Amino acid sequence: MLKHGSTIGFLGAGQLARMTSHAAQSLGYKTLCWSGGGDASPTRHVAGDVIEKPFTDASALQQMLDRCDVITVETENIAIELLEKFVGKDILRPRSQAVRIAGDRRLEREFIAKTGLEQTSFRVVNTAEDLEAAYEALGDCVAKTAREGYDGKGQWRIRSKADCATCLSERGKHELVVEKFITFEREVSVLVARSATGETVVYDPAENIHRHHVLDASIVPARVQPDVLERIKHIGQTLAEELDYIGLLAVETFVTEDGQVLINELAPRPHNSGHHTINACVGSQFENHVRAITGLPLISPELLKPTVMVNLLSDQWSPSDPGILSAERTGSQKTAWHLYEKEWIKGRRKLGHVTFLADTQEDVLKDANQFRQWLGTHSPTH
Repeated sequence: MLKHGSTIGFLGAGQLARMTSHAAQSLGYKTLCWSGGGDASPTRHVAGDVIEKPFTDASALQQMLDRCDVITVETENIAIELLEKFVGKDILRPRSQAVRIAGDRRLEREFIAKTGLEQTSFRVVNTAEDLEAAYEALGDCVAKTAREGYDGKGQWRIRSKADCATCLSERGKHELVVEKFITFEREVSVLVARSATGETVVYDPAENIHRHHVLDASIVPARVQPDVLERIKHIGQTLAEELDYIGLLAVETFVTEDGQVLINELAPRPHNSGHHTINACVGSQFENHVRAITGLPLISPELLKPTVMVNLLSDQWSPSDPGILSAERTGSQKTAWHLYEKEWIKGRRKLGHVTFLADTQEDVLKDANQFRQWLGTHSPTH
């Protein structure tokens, strides 16, 4: 167990590192974030220190190794060359191999296949012939870059040979994983915190709603049958055990109309669909992540009230509109606001989130949907 005053390092300096830093500091730990060359504005005024250098900088790596007692990640998109620097040093949590598997869709699919758990049918593609063969075998499918894809980036829907040609012309040098297109009823994620001793807690699964491939809202409890929820929780715990995982693991699944549960992907870190846990659970995903990687006992993931988390994305909101904090717009006083101190950028950048709580799911959905409707008619001005 890491003593109070020890330093937790983060590979990344975005909003996940920001919220995990808050949890770490509440438990008496210092924090150091390495931006890797990305935007460090969410942690610049929160973390104890921020190193604003690219992940290829040797001096920054040495600082992390010298100053940190444990290091964690806020993204799985980390170069293999950097992950290899931590092999054998027993400082990275989760371990390098787990991050590498979750950051490479081919490795991820092959790992899941070995567990025997159900997932979407897939093919690994490197050539034009491979892609056409995958399309012939799978029919309607989605091609995804094996690495560096997120929020819909690096993905192509394949419904014809013409789509194959478009995909090949745009993919660059990336290896592809082609997955059968799934018509699902719900997309549901589950969060699992696991310590080095094998102590594990599993959160109530969240039902996720996306807008243009970016998470728009998460509803907890997810609106699926109780037996399906238990299967999803079992899947999350099984994957954490098979990975010998340390930290917070997120598992995204598809639930079909007939109740089948198919694993979509893994994330070796706190997850956007778990932001509600800060206000709606006994222990947040961020606190249990910190507890798991430092050796502290885990705490209850119990859901206190039905909840909906709504993302504040840059195509619908700007930090220049402070009036959004008015609870009158939501029709409810049971709201919690989390703004990330990020600059507005055109597109769908995640600038913050709002958590709604109510005594019943009907009431919380009413409040959250009212707010989402307001966002849908609102355009940020710059």
